[in-house]
Amino acid sequence: MKHMNQKSFRNYTFILAGMMLLFTTAKIQAQIAIGGGLGYNEKISGPGITVKAEFNITDDIAVSPGATYFFGNSLYGFNQNTLAVDLNAHYFFHLIENKLKIYPLLGANYSNYKTGASYYSYYYNTYEVSDSAFGVNIGAGGRWQFSEKLSVYLEPKYVVSDYEQIIINAGILFQL
Repeated sequence: MKHMNQKSFRNYTFILAGMMLLFTTAKIQAQIAIGGGLGYNEKISGPGITVKAEFNITDDIAVSPGATYFFGNSLYGFNQNTLAVDLNAHYFFHLIENKLKIYPLLGANYSNYKTGASYYSYYYNTYEVSDSAFGVNIGAGGRWQFSEKLSVYLEPKYVVSDYEQIIINAGILFQL
């Protein structure tokens, strides 16, 4: 089972890299933004760090790959963390003189999570469990453009998978 998950992750990474290459090399006049920010995962009650890109295919449609590492929490020696890789699509609704864009968010998610504990009994013991799951992202977002090159975003989403979770990301994007 673990071998199958690693193979699936490699396939997902290959598809994501291929899509990024397609969008950057296609003869589409795509606008590209990169950036990152902070996230919160309610499942593990912990903060995370996000990296994100956004490829505008048209003025209204964008594809956005990203990854977030959630540090999780530690309680009584029990630790958990999650790595989430996403590929989302956005359809923009332009508001307030094109300064504010709101959008529904729909995409794919791969989450790899680890839990473990260290505890003292007669001996010091440690155990770790890891697993992964593919899922679907459903959410919404908003983006405020401060200047031609700088904007901020907020994206709450629900991940439908074996490891269901609510994630909120906020950050900065720089237009290239």
